[in-house]
Amino acid sequence: MADPRPNTHPLAHSPDGTRPLVVGLTGGIAAGKSLVGRMFEALGLPVWNADDAAKQLYATDAALREAMVERWGDDIGAFDGAGILVDIDRQALAQIVFNDAEELSWLEQRVHPAVGRAFEKWVADAQRDGCAEIVVREAAILFESKSDETCDMVVTVEAPLDLRISRALSRKSNAPIKKEDILKRVQQQWQPHERMAKANHVIENDGNTPLLPQVLALAGLIRRKVG
Repeated sequence: MADPRPNTHPLAHSPDGTRPLVVGLTGGIAAGKSLVGRMFEALGLPVWNADDAAKQLYATDAALREAMVERWGDDIGAFDGAGILVDIDRQALAQIVFNDAEELSWLEQRVHPAVGRAFEKWVADAQRDGCAEIVVREAAILFESKSDETCDMVVTVEAPLDLRISRALSRKSNAPIKKEDILKRVQQQWQPHERMAKANHVIENDGNTPLLPQVLALAGLIRRKVG
């Protein structure tokens, strides 16, 4: 897909090397976004995962944990042997926010800014170390959180819904997910046509179209953008 958007965001890539080119990587649940991220990483493009950063935030930000427990009760918290709140129960959290748009919005208003600051720190560290002309910002809700506004280009990974459901159901996890929970998460995210309309590039992970050639071609295009 051609790149129709001008590079006008104040945090966008700077040709003088003061900021790397930022590639946003997104896609619906079980579309294969993380797989593509690992491929980019294997090709030498540093990848930062917003979803992992958000999970770490629950363990490192005491004020956020306390606010969440105050809103939703002790059942949402993970406590140590001394009864100290040290983390958040991810499964309990999912049951709340993926069933109530208002509660999800409350959480996102607190998490998204902190995750954005974590990304900027990561970029600054990479720049200081002189090791990144290009970085990839991987996020399931890149558009929903408006994080695409900090990217020079956006790639979305897409796959048919029935295949995504099958993949999600087959994932190994300590807390197996149900089909109805997957569908709730799908409804909370932008739909494929919305992501594809706004993304600069689309990678098809439909089980038939070879994935690696698409990633290799896109990595080459990205590298050409920085010369």
